[in-house]
Amino acid sequence: MTAAAAAPMHEEEQPAGPMTWKEMVGVVVALLSIPLVLYFYVAFAMQLARSSQDEPARYSVELVGATGIVPAALAPGAAAPPAFQLLVRLDNGRIIDMNGGCGDVVVSYAGVPLARGRVPALSVGTKKVATVAVDATSGGVGIPEDLFRLMSEERRRSGVARLEVDLWLQRGLFTCRVDLHGERHTSECKERNFIYSS
Repeated sequence: MTAAAAAPMHEEEQPAGPMTWKEMVGVVVALLSIPLVLYFYVAFAMQLARSSQDEPARYSVELVGATGIVPAALAPGAAAPPAFQLLVRLDNGRIIDMNGGCGDVVVSYAGVPLARGRVPALSVGTKKVATVAVDATSGGVGIPEDLFRLMSEERRRSGVARLEVDLWLQRGLFTCRVDLHGERHTSECKERNFIYSS
Protein backbone atom coordinates (compact mmCIF):
# COMPACT_ATOMS: atom_id res chain seq x y z
CA MET A 1 0.00 0.00 0.00
CA THR A 2 1.40 3.38 -0.94
CA ALA A 3 1.66 6.34 1.44
CA ALA A 4 -0.86 8.26 -0.66
CA ALA A 5 -3.44 5.47 -0.30
CA ALA A 6 -2.77 5.11 3.42
CA ALA A 7 -3.23 8.82 4.13
CA PRO A 8 -6.99 9.00 3.43
CA MET A 9 -7.63 5.93 5.58
CA HIS A 10 -5.68 7.46 8.41
CA GLU A 11 -7.70 10.71 8.14
CA GLU A 12 -11.03 8.83 8.31
CA GLU A 13 -10.05 7.12 11.54
CA GLN A 14 -9.18 10.36 13.33
CA PRO A 15 -11.83 11.50 15.88
CA ALA A 16 -13.61 14.84 15.27
CA GLY A 17 -12.06 17.85 16.95
CA PRO A 18 -13.73 19.84 19.76
CA MET A 19 -16.81 21.96 18.88
CA THR A 20 -16.30 25.62 18.20
CA TRP A 21 -17.97 28.17 20.49
CA LYS A 22 -20.49 29.01 17.75
CA GLU A 23 -21.54 25.38 17.50
CA MET A 24 -21.84 25.15 21.30
CA VAL A 25 -24.04 28.27 21.45
CA GLY A 26 -26.27 26.81 18.72
CA VAL A 27 -26.72 23.57 20.69
CA VAL A 28 -27.47 25.43 23.94
CA VAL A 29 -30.01 27.70 22.22
CA ALA A 30 -31.71 24.68 20.63
CA LEU A 31 -31.91 22.90 24.01
CA LEU A 32 -33.26 25.99 25.81
CA SER A 33 -35.87 26.68 23.13
CA ILE A 34 -37.57 23.30 23.63
CA PRO A 35 -39.09 24.16 27.09
CA LEU A 36 -39.97 27.65 25.83
CA VAL A 37 -41.87 26.23 22.86
CA LEU A 38 -43.62 23.74 25.16
CA TYR A 39 -44.56 26.55 27.59
CA PHE A 40 -46.15 28.65 24.83
CA TYR A 41 -47.95 25.62 23.43
CA VAL A 42 -49.44 24.74 26.86
CA ALA A 43 -50.34 28.42 27.56
CA PHE A 44 -52.07 28.69 24.18
CA ALA A 45 -54.00 25.44 24.78
CA MET A 46 -55.11 26.65 28.24
CA GLN A 47 -56.22 30.03 26.87
CA LEU A 48 -58.16 28.30 24.11
CA ALA A 49 -59.89 26.05 26.67
CA ARG A 50 -60.72 29.05 28.89
CA SER A 51 -62.08 31.13 26.02
CA SER A 52 -64.45 28.33 25.12
CA GLN A 53 -65.93 28.69 28.64
CA ASP A 54 -66.21 32.49 28.40
CA GLU A 55 -69.85 33.61 28.36
CA PRO A 56 -71.27 37.14 28.38
CA ALA A 57 -72.29 38.79 31.63
CA ARG A 58 -76.06 38.88 32.17
CA TYR A 59 -78.09 41.43 34.11
CA SER A 60 -81.53 40.76 35.53
CA VAL A 61 -84.03 42.57 37.75
CA GLU A 62 -86.64 41.39 40.24
CA LEU A 63 -89.41 43.66 41.51
CA VAL A 64 -89.81 42.91 45.23
CA GLY A 65 -92.08 45.80 46.23
CA ALA A 66 -94.07 48.76 44.94
CA THR A 67 -95.93 51.55 46.74
CA GLY A 68 -97.74 54.71 45.74
CA ILE A 69 -99.40 53.26 42.64
CA VAL A 70 -102.34 55.68 42.74
CA PRO A 71 -103.50 58.51 40.45
CA ALA A 72 -101.96 61.92 41.07
CA ALA A 73 -105.40 63.35 41.91
CA LEU A 74 -105.55 61.09 44.98
CA ALA A 75 -101.89 61.36 45.92
CA PRO A 76 -101.75 64.64 47.90
CA GLY A 77 -102.23 63.54 51.49
CA ALA A 78 -103.69 60.18 50.41
CA ALA A 79 -100.59 58.19 49.42
CA ALA A 80 -96.86 58.38 48.94
CA PRO A 81 -95.43 58.95 45.45
CA PRO A 82 -94.46 55.86 43.43
CA ALA A 83 -91.56 53.85 44.87
CA PHE A 84 -90.14 50.52 43.79
CA GLN A 85 -87.84 48.07 45.55
CA LEU A 86 -85.71 46.13 43.08
CA LEU A 87 -83.05 43.46 43.19
CA VAL A 88 -80.46 43.91 40.44
CA ARG A 89 -78.45 40.78 39.69
CA LEU A 90 -75.23 40.43 37.71
CA ASP A 91 -74.30 36.92 36.58
CA ASN A 92 -70.67 37.06 35.47
CA GLY A 93 -70.18 34.30 32.92
CA ARG A 94 -66.82 35.80 31.95
CA ILE A 95 -63.48 34.19 32.73
CA ILE A 96 -62.27 37.46 34.26
CA ASP A 97 -63.48 39.50 37.24
CA MET A 98 -65.88 42.35 36.52
CA ASN A 99 -65.69 45.67 38.32
CA GLY A 100 -68.52 47.94 37.34
CA GLY A 101 -69.04 51.47 38.56
CA CYS A 102 -72.35 52.53 39.94
CA GLY A 103 -75.18 53.51 37.63
CA ASP A 104 -78.77 54.70 37.42
CA VAL A 105 -82.09 52.90 37.23
CA VAL A 106 -85.29 54.31 35.77
CA VAL A 107 -88.67 52.62 36.21
CA SER A 108 -91.20 53.58 33.51
CA TYR A 109 -94.64 52.68 32.31
CA ALA A 110 -95.63 53.24 28.66
CA GLY A 111 -92.50 55.33 28.21
CA VAL A 112 -93.30 57.65 31.15
CA PRO A 113 -90.67 57.62 33.93
CA LEU A 114 -92.23 56.88 37.34
CA ALA A 115 -89.18 56.59 39.61
CA ARG A 116 -85.39 56.78 39.63
CA GLY A 117 -82.65 55.27 41.76
CA ARG A 118 -78.92 54.51 41.98
CA VAL A 119 -77.31 51.13 41.38
CA PRO A 120 -74.31 50.69 43.72
CA ALA A 121 -70.94 49.61 42.35
CA LEU A 122 -70.68 45.89 41.63
CA SER A 123 -67.56 43.76 41.88
CA VAL A 124 -68.08 40.19 40.70
CA GLY A 125 -65.50 37.43 40.48
CA THR A 126 -65.04 34.97 37.62
CA LYS A 127 -68.19 32.89 37.05
CA LYS A 128 -69.81 34.42 40.16
CA VAL A 129 -73.15 36.15 40.81
CA ALA A 130 -73.85 39.34 42.78
CA THR A 131 -77.19 40.86 43.77
CA VAL A 132 -77.78 44.39 45.07
CA ALA A 133 -80.93 46.07 46.39
CA VAL A 134 -82.01 49.27 44.65
CA ASP A 135 -84.71 51.72 45.73
CA ALA A 136 -86.26 53.78 42.94
CA THR A 137 -88.40 56.70 44.12
CA SER A 138 -90.26 59.63 42.64
CA GLY A 139 -90.14 63.25 43.63
CA GLY A 140 -93.65 63.69 42.23
CA VAL A 141 -97.06 63.26 43.84
CA GLY A 142 -98.39 60.26 41.96
CA ILE A 143 -99.11 58.78 38.55
CA PRO A 144 -100.85 60.96 35.92
CA GLU A 145 -104.54 59.99 35.72
CA ASP A 146 -104.48 58.97 32.03
CA LEU A 147 -101.46 56.78 32.68
CA PHE A 148 -103.10 55.20 35.72
CA ARG A 149 -106.20 54.43 33.61
CA LEU A 150 -104.01 52.78 30.96
CA MET A 151 -102.23 50.78 33.67
CA SER A 152 -105.56 49.67 35.21
CA GLU A 153 -106.89 48.65 31.78
CA GLU A 154 -103.80 46.54 31.06
CA ARG A 155 -104.12 44.90 34.47
CA ARG A 156 -107.80 44.04 33.80
CA ARG A 157 -106.93 42.62 30.38
CA SER A 158 -103.86 40.52 31.23
CA GLY A 159 -103.78 40.35 35.03
CA VAL A 160 -100.64 42.49 35.38
CA ALA A 161 -99.30 45.83 34.27
CA ARG A 162 -95.82 45.58 32.84
CA LEU A 163 -93.15 48.09 33.88
CA GLU A 164 -89.94 48.84 32.02
CA VAL A 165 -86.70 49.05 34.01
CA ASP A 166 -83.69 50.73 32.38
CA LEU A 167 -80.24 50.18 33.90
CA TRP A 168 -77.76 52.85 32.83
CA LEU A 169 -74.47 51.22 33.81
CA GLN A 170 -70.82 51.69 33.03
CA ARG A 171 -71.04 48.74 30.62
CA GLY A 172 -74.03 50.12 28.72
CA LEU A 173 -77.81 50.43 28.78
CA PHE A 174 -79.83 47.37 29.77
CA THR A 175 -83.62 47.13 29.67
CA CYS A 176 -85.92 44.58 31.27
CA ARG A 177 -89.63 44.26 31.90
CA VAL A 178 -91.16 43.39 35.25
CA ASP A 179 -94.76 42.62 36.17
CA LEU A 180 -96.48 44.94 38.62
CA HIS A 181 -98.80 43.10 41.05
CA GLY A 182 -97.77 39.77 39.51
CA GLU A 183 -95.82 36.89 40.97
CA ARG A 184 -92.25 37.73 41.88
CA HIS A 185 -89.77 36.49 39.32
CA THR A 186 -86.45 37.59 37.87
CA SER A 187 -86.55 39.18 34.42
CA GLU A 188 -83.45 39.06 32.27
CA CYS A 189 -82.35 42.37 30.78
CA LYS A 190 -81.37 43.01 27.19
CA GLU A 191 -78.56 45.31 26.20
CA ARG A 192 -79.64 48.26 24.09
CA ASN A 193 -77.57 50.42 21.78
CA PHE A 194 -77.65 54.12 22.41
CA ILE A 195 -75.80 57.19 21.17
CA TYR A 196 -74.63 60.01 23.40
CA SER A 197 -75.49 63.46 22.11
CA SER A 198 -73.95 66.71 23.28
